[in-house]
Amino acid sequence: MKVTARATYAQIAEQAGVSEATVSRVLNGDEKVHPDRAARVLEVVEKLGYRKNRAATALASGRTGLIAIVIDDDLSVFSDPFWATVSSGISRVLLENELQTLLMVAPMSSPDSAVAHYLEGGEVDGVIFFQLHKHALVKRLAKQGLPVVIAGSPNSNSDLIYADTDNFGGGAQATRHLLQAGCKNIATITGDTEASAGRQRLEGYLQAHREVGKVANKALTAHGDYSFESGKEQMAKLLAAHPEIDGLFAANDLMALGAIIAIEEAGRTVPDNVRVVGFDDSVMAQTSRPPLTTIRQDIVGLGAAVAELMIALLTGKEVEPRILPTELVIRESA
Repeated sequence: MKVTARATYAQIAEQAGVSEATVSRVLNGDEKVHPDRAARVLEVVEKLGYRKNRAATALASGRTGLIAIVIDDDLSVFSDPFWATVSSGISRVLLENELQTLLMVAPMSSPDSAVAHYLEGGEVDGVIFFQLHKHALVKRLAKQGLPVVIAGSPNSNSDLIYADTDNFGGGAQATRHLLQAGCKNIATITGDTEASAGRQRLEGYLQAHREVGKVANKALTAHGDYSFESGKEQMAKLLAAHPEIDGLFAANDLMALGAIIAIEEAGRTVPDNVRVVGFDDSVMAQTSRPPLTTIRQDIVGLGAAVAELMIALLTGKEVEPRILPTELVIRESA
């Protein structure tokens, strides 16, 4: 197969009848170039199929055009469709701004990990962190001047920039719905409570109980890992120990659907014996049997918000954390 050589500034300049410096100014967005000259350059660029050389651009500008997305976990996170959906929101906004994403999945327990060394090596223009448990590396990178955005509220008070869903409000909404439906013994299966989302959803569950003058039974709290299997396993254990359970708030849809299987295997039905509410409003929630009552979060919008914050940091704008609202979606499971 014949390989076509990459067009050069010299070739573009010759055909457009301008200097190479003018070509460079046009391709780098200099609006001071005379419109006629700019039009000739762009016409030749289109004709020759010119594409910027990323390496050369990085050398000239100090920018790589890459934004790292770091998930503080292992590859098992991809059993949850949340990650693909939120990543699509990030990528759409970054691509619109001519930025590419580099996905990295690894536990960030050590601030001196291989991922940490890579991020500090000048290979990326910014970093988006997900499911973050510890903040030592984040603070170090920010101190070094690398733009950093966290998807999810930081675990401690800080000046870190983040976007998040109203996880606390969503957990409270879900539990209130079960209480208002007449449930007396509401269990919950949490996500990772070392990360902000899992902890805040559990806090919302506890708050809804306090609002009606009740103290949630600690024995009805089980800890899952957002997987279908953990929802099924934890629900089976809860029912075996506490057959009086008549409601469940699961911290995501996958665990809720796993719990429904465990409820049915225990000889009970949803919602007649146990009402179930999930969190996310994934496609599976809409197509399950019975259809799942859940807390809708704008997952694509969360990704877009994170990416917009990153663009703002890269362009030197003032930014504030963003919290996206949730919505209760009532279906047949509760």
